[in-house]
Amino acid sequence: MNSRKEILQNSDLLIEEDRIQRLFPGTADSGSDVDHVIDCQGKIILPGLISAHTHLTGMFQRGLWDETSFEAWSQKSAATEKFFNLSPDDIHSIHSAACIELIRHGVTTVLNMFTMPSKEPLKGVNAACQAFLDTGIRGTLAFSLKDQSPDDTGIPTIQNLESWVSLAKEACTQVKSFGPGVTVAVAPSAPQRCSDGLLIACREIAEEFKVGIHTHLAETRRHAEVGRELYGQPIVHHLERIGFLSSALSVAHAIWLSEEEIDTLQRHDVKIVHNPSSNMKLGSGVARVKKMLNDGLAVGLGADSVNAGTIYSIFEQMKLSVLLPRSLWASDDWVLPAEAFAMGTDGGSRALLLDSLIGSIEQGKKADLVILKPSISLMPNNQIVDELVLCENGSSVESVFIDGRPVMLEKRITTTEEEAVRAKIASMEPRIARVKAEVLQNP
Repeated sequence: MNSRKEILQNSDLLIEEDRIQRLFPGTADSGSDVDHVIDCQGKIILPGLISAHTHLTGMFQRGLWDETSFEAWSQKSAATEKFFNLSPDDIHSIHSAACIELIRHGVTTVLNMFTMPSKEPLKGVNAACQAFLDTGIRGTLAFSLKDQSPDDTGIPTIQNLESWVSLAKEACTQVKSFGPGVTVAVAPSAPQRCSDGLLIACREIAEEFKVGIHTHLAETRRHAEVGRELYGQPIVHHLERIGFLSSALSVAHAIWLSEEEIDTLQRHDVKIVHNPSSNMKLGSGVARVKKMLNDGLAVGLGADSVNAGTIYSIFEQMKLSVLLPRSLWASDDWVLPAEAFAMGTDGGSRALLLDSLIGSIEQGKKADLVILKPSISLMPNNQIVDELVLCENGSSVESVFIDGRPVMLEKRITTTEEEAVRAKIASMEPRIARVKAEVLQNP
């Protein structure tokens, strides 16, 4: 499971501090001068999986809204979050629970596209980052910004450009103070929800702080239509014209794009994050992932939000990435299991600009590793990558290491009190029910 797509069997792996110090293929002697030995005979070791587009806050709305359009779902989801009035403690509890779910499914790195609360936004940022630290997951906090709403996704809480720039710089500084396991990205919500001035400011802030940029792009047909109405041309062409496209940019969804727009993204080395479960649940459409891969674009996977999709699992996204295009198109457009696996590992690391550190099992890279004790659904091991992509649901995940530290060991979360987190989420249920009733009374 390295960058050359090699699968090593009957091998030893040596971790020193937070890095993979050495691989010992075959029957080579790894030596006896080690502090601790984990016997993985009969098990599978994977590079940590990566969710490169995720909304962790949506976890508390799991199962609430099953609407007939993205727009109807978006309005109810936004209203629920507004009426719920999330406190920093709420944010920390919800994000901790979501991170535990990710870890249990073998995800070691997550990009969280986070809408800062209107009251005390930096306290919300702090709570979201603290959840990363407390659970031990490697996290990128991508704070969302918008100053207009032509697609009716809600009135922005801040509409003044200077105020956004000031807050964004404060947020970048604050996130960077959490240490190397927590990184930051600037995340304009979507091009049509941002003035050109805000988009250019986001690019400049990202360059100043040497971080990535992340946004939604052409998620629905309506988004593409709004872009054409705003700009008089397709969204991607407009973004190229204003100088927004770059290798530091990753875009989620990228469904309603022409072949020419996809070629433009490739020319600027923009990264794509495919989110099949949310695209299917919300009826948004199907991205031309095979063309993107054939054109040489880096494509990662995202679990998106569980209130928009299914669960916080990249195994789930791998499987759907393979199955979805087969229901629509001829075999030339099918994504192969090996391609889906690469999207959930190496592709995600490239989308987050972390490919020098994570995404594969190689000497010198971070020791972000997942140990699987194969369940019956992975037996017999005939084509292991195909089986992992099409058959694994997370039940085989036994242990998870991040930065060389066990965050889950033999099915037990080691970094935080999982039962206490579960109790906090359960205690929110009556409040969620009241907010749901309020949303329905105020359509």
